[in-house]
Amino acid sequence: MTYIRKSVGRAPGNPGTGILLRDVLVLLNTDDIEFMPSPDDKGVVIADNIVMKPGRYGIGIYMTHGTAEVTSAAEGETDQIGFTPSIKFNHPGNSQELREFKVNELNSKFIGIMRYCSGKPADLIGSICNPCKITPSYTGNNESNTNEFTLSQISKGDDIKIYKGTIPLEEPVTVVEAEETVITFVAEGQYQLSSGSATIEQIEGGAHGAVITLLGTPGTSPTIANATGKILLRGGKAFTAAEGTQLTLRAFDAGETGLIWIEQSRYIPA
Repeated sequence: MTYIRKSVGRAPGNPGTGILLRDVLVLLNTDDIEFMPSPDDKGVVIADNIVMKPGRYGIGIYMTHGTAEVTSAAEGETDQIGFTPSIKFNHPGNSQELREFKVNELNSKFIGIMRYCSGKPADLIGSICNPCKITPSYTGNNESNTNEFTLSQISKGDDIKIYKGTIPLEEPVTVVEAEETVITFVAEGQYQLSSGSATIEQIEGGAHGAVITLLGTPGTSPTIANATGKILLRGGKAFTAAEGTQLTLRAFDAGETGLIWIEQSRYIPA
């Protein structure tokens, strides 16, 4: 459904209070991305997963609490107006690890993902065609020893996106052993399935709103079934977890029925 022009009222609660970002900014090198989903037809929400190339993951950089500042100013002449989103933050010290990061990533092209302490969906800046660059600035004196970083989109373009997919920040949170028919929830993130002919019909544990992504496997492909009251797949269509595929599920609290895991998206390589 395309965007329909409508009035914008005041959001509930206290929307004007300061933002509380989690203390790690996630950086995805655009050269490591296999598939970058597009936003929906209203141009803001990205519901599907960013898929990384095999063996590639995002990295995180620590942000000192209270120093993160997110901006997104629209500018330009008539018919040339666009947004330039950025995030500025401090990182304490000037360790060898940090210096190596600065030297080797100075000209890398990134997509930045910012997560919130409130649990609301993450924000995303940059894209494969209009990535972000990171700019460091170090200051050391008798009062401070810190680096200030700015991650900014390189050209005018789209505004900050809302990202609802899973974040490929590190190795999968767990490996589901071969022939398991029940997946035990460990944490949000990616779950690596193992080769075997099992049919998975249940996910135990988790909480309302939790999101997991099941990663396909080489060899014999397990199946994720549409299981009444347990797993709800689009169109009731079972998912074959072949190598390179991904299935993302979100937990929904159905009251007395318990948690139902509902398909958010599936990725099947061309």
